[in-house]
Amino acid sequence: MRLNEIYGKYRDQVRFYVIYIREAHPDDGWRVPENLRQNIRFREPRSEAERKAVATLCQINLDLQMPMLVDTIDNSVEESYIALPMRLYLIGRDGKIVYTGERGPFGFNPETWEEAIRSEFGIDTRQSRISRSPPEPAE
Repeated sequence: MRLNEIYGKYRDQVRFYVIYIREAHPDDGWRVPENLRQNIRFREPRSEAERKAVATLCQINLDLQMPMLVDTIDNSVEESYIALPMRLYLIGRDGKIVYTGERGPFGFNPETWEEAIRSEFGIDTRQSRISRSPPEPAE
């Protein structure tokens, strides 16, 4: 998976997180045939615990190697970042958004995200090193 490749390549220089937001295609919402074929069947979580359980299964089943955070049940992250169904962001060294990917799945572009990572953090692709430290997480 391309996201795992990017994470593996830059994880010593950049802090990565997957943020699990509300389920895009729950059984009690907009179901899609592909999920049914792959037996991906979840109803929209009604509690933080249910959402965390679905997020954990998602991380395991998709083999996502990045650390995962889970949005609150009131969808505050999803609504603040307009992230549904999936989107790539990069928060710069100054704590501001420096890259906002297009909405997925069709606008999901790990290549442009990787370019933004290299540019923001001064990563020399020829030597695969970094010239600046990643930002400290916000408190």
